[in-house]
Amino acid sequence: MNLEQAKTAMRIAWKMSLVSILVTVMLTFVYASGGSLAQVDWWNWVDIVLMLALTYGVYKKHRASTVLLFVYYVVSKIYFWIVYGVFLGIPIAAVFAYFFFRGVQGAIAYHRLNNGPEEDTAVNYSI
Repeated sequence: MNLEQAKTAMRIAWKMSLVSILVTVMLTFVYASGGSLAQVDWWNWVDIVLMLALTYGVYKKHRASTVLLFVYYVVSKIYFWIVYGVFLGIPIAAVFAYFFFRGVQGAIAYHRLNNGPEEDTAVNYSI
């Protein structure tokens, strides 16, 4: 992966994360339409804030954020499927997970390629 491909992978990852956040916000309001926003599970709000924070980290090209975004997304989907026993959206979740994983690869490649080989910084005191 070259530098441009790495940047593209990270750009797609944070944009896909924004799409995921938008879907979560829309579903949260749909759930709330039957009652009030106070009746929506508090985890929906935490999920939105956490995803926004991780998305910002991916946007800023932080490796840790890209890894955490991927891991958080996959673990949260698996948890949802196990707890609720509803296996809806697996193909769509797989597409999002793929692009988040490509973001991880892009962030690692970006930092490897952008920093380049480290020069020897040792001071030579020989005469």
